[in-house]
Amino acid sequence: MTSDAGEETRRWRQCEFRAMNTDVYVWLYADGGLAMDHVEHLFRRYEQSLSRFLADSDLSRLNRCPQRRCQVSRVLFDALEAALWAAQVSGGVYNPTILPLLEAAGYDRSFEMVGEAQGDRKNGPLIEQEGPDFSAAMMTDSELFDLDAITLDRGAQTITRPPGMRFDLGGIGKGWAVDRTADLLHSLGAQTGPFFINAGGDLYAYGQPEAHRGWEVKIVHPLDEEQTLARLYLTNRALATSSVAKRRWLKDGEPRHHLIDPRTARPAATDLLSVSVHADRTAAADIYAKTALILGLEKGMAFLQTLPNVEGLLVTRDDQVFCTKGFIEFAKMDVPDLCASMANTL
Repeated sequence: MTSDAGEETRRWRQCEFRAMNTDVYVWLYADGGLAMDHVEHLFRRYEQSLSRFLADSDLSRLNRCPQRRCQVSRVLFDALEAALWAAQVSGGVYNPTILPLLEAAGYDRSFEMVGEAQGDRKNGPLIEQEGPDFSAAMMTDSELFDLDAITLDRGAQTITRPPGMRFDLGGIGKGWAVDRTADLLHSLGAQTGPFFINAGGDLYAYGQPEAHRGWEVKIVHPLDEEQTLARLYLTNRALATSSVAKRRWLKDGEPRHHLIDPRTARPAATDLLSVSVHADRTAAADIYAKTALILGLEKGMAFLQTLPNVEGLLVTRDDQVFCTKGFIEFAKMDVPDLCASMANTL
């Protein structure tokens, strides 16, 4: 892509880097490279604050804090506040305090170290992940997962919670970083034009690139990236996809995945493989997609239908594709007849 005639200082710029255990891609129409430097710095800052896999991160220090009341960084405080909002809007299906359950399921390190499922799209072998489970007492100690036991004090920048309660922000961290990056680029005003941010599938599209009607984004089948399920053209919108098709492994001979259902304290038993949601903000789209996936097809669809200005596409384990009622019209998308014919069946 090239800049429009007469705009001598602006041109399309692209950067790629790895942060928050994923590949981040940014496309930006801007005057200079300073904006890109700001973007990468911001992602590094959020990784250093929110990652549970970095021993010296703000989140890891909070998780080790022995006191009930702990002071935290502004970045972590804001993210925790957003996580508690997400828990409320999801009816508790999203819960940022489930770190012990993730570790007990086998997700106790960066997923590159856990190992990724390989093989064909239906029956690829899973990698056995070894390690001790947490005790039943820890997993059933309700105080350690009680959101009502958490108090945030914005003025003092502190969090008060039961000693031993530990947090995982993986369900919201990437989307939160994407949203803050979009805010940063917006704040630069005249220095920037259209931009697109993609952090491992959590993405935000702003403006329209050249003469296109929006940023073209494909939603692919969770088990076959060569199969396009939908083609969206996004402008000033976010998209996030949650799936149990990739982050899965074996532990004690049982298949596990990274989405824990707080109601059962185990990896979610769901009839869905993936849910893609587009919304105004990336972190919200991420939470809505995860919630719908854990709830399953019927309840997940009903949940999405209650949310204003939010639409979703759901893929079941038996290869059926469902859309919320306004998905096609709202997204201005090209979509297979299969999805269109099912849009009003639930």
